[in-house]
Amino acid sequence: MKFGKKQLVLASLVLALGAAVYLNWQFAGTNKLPVGDNSGESSELGAAQLVNNAYVETVSDDLKQSPNAADAFSEARLSRQTSRDEAMKLLDEVLEKADADTEAKKAAVEEASVIAQNILKETNVENLLKAKGYEESVAYITEEDCSVVLSGDPQEADTLIIQEIVMEQTGFSADKIKIIGTK
Repeated sequence: MKFGKKQLVLASLVLALGAAVYLNWQFAGTNKLPVGDNSGESSELGAAQLVNNAYVETVSDDLKQSPNAADAFSEARLSRQTSRDEAMKLLDEVLEKADADTEAKKAAVEEASVIAQNILKETNVENLLKAKGYEESVAYITEEDCSVVLSGDPQEADTLIIQEIVMEQTGFSADKIKIIGTK
């Protein structure tokens, strides 16, 4: 059975991702897997549990009532950036390999370009929303759609303004834009 270049590149990316997950798990400080260990605490609908089982936190959809609403948006931006950094690191590894074929390198460059364009679009959307008076927002752009998370509960007029900004920056139609308010 002969493997094609695309299959080898895909397999190497899957292995690299698996290695990254394993190393993250190893360096996280605990060697216990969170599966099946509730430490005597009850499981509730809507409860989030940390990987190291240190405590159980009830998730609230109401970010404004928590004193750290700005922190939640900062954490969302940081999480988005961390995910992008990991993806870019994997793409850089493909580009740095001397034995990688030109098609794999070309695909890695194209993917890196898409990520960079999405970062720019997300930043533009967030800055334009801030200029329109929406102090806290986070935009997530993929190839298919865009999700915008806002602090507060957007009204119909707000929805139209947000959709217009996102459509101008991304080229998506209104049905590809999701607006999520935190109340």
